[in-house]
Amino acid sequence: MIYIRRPTLHDLNECAKLDATFTTNKVWQMNLQADSGRIQVQFHLVHLPRPMTVPVPPEARDMTKAWQRGDGIYAARRGNMILGYIHIEVNHETKTGHIRRHVVAPEFRQQGVGVALLERAVEWGRERKLQGIEVALSTKNHPAIEFYLAHGFVFTGFSEHLWGNQEILMHFSRVAR
Repeated sequence: MIYIRRPTLHDLNECAKLDATFTTNKVWQMNLQADSGRIQVQFHLVHLPRPMTVPVPPEARDMTKAWQRGDGIYAARRGNMILGYIHIEVNHETKTGHIRRHVVAPEFRQQGVGVALLERAVEWGRERKLQGIEVALSTKNHPAIEFYLAHGFVFTGFSEHLWGNQEILMHFSRVAR
């Protein structure tokens, strides 16, 4: 049985240790064309010749401060083991929740843990009367992009050069209600 709950301080330490590394066979490639009076952006899915494993750096934000601030942080547990967590932060001006981190330990992926965490985060957003929930994902993170698209998120834009390695992020959102 999986339990989703607000983590204790001890749980936060366990959450921060979870491995967010992922492996993919596909990536999204962007094509941008700009000429007078028109800008066209297209993303298309590219199949890689072999699987690519992408390391994800540990959480850089102080989760304790986010927890104390009342951000939506939930951990998935089975017994004494943390299986994953989700962190959603509110932009009070836009009444929008931003998923900052959504991690499931590799050995528990594809078992409903990520879905249970997302459902709890959406419920948390509804309780706070948020208009929507957003997430920004690397074009390399096809498994996460597929996951969010399958759970009601739609593509809403992109941003470039926000990470040190000049990665392109794809933005997705859904209504919180």
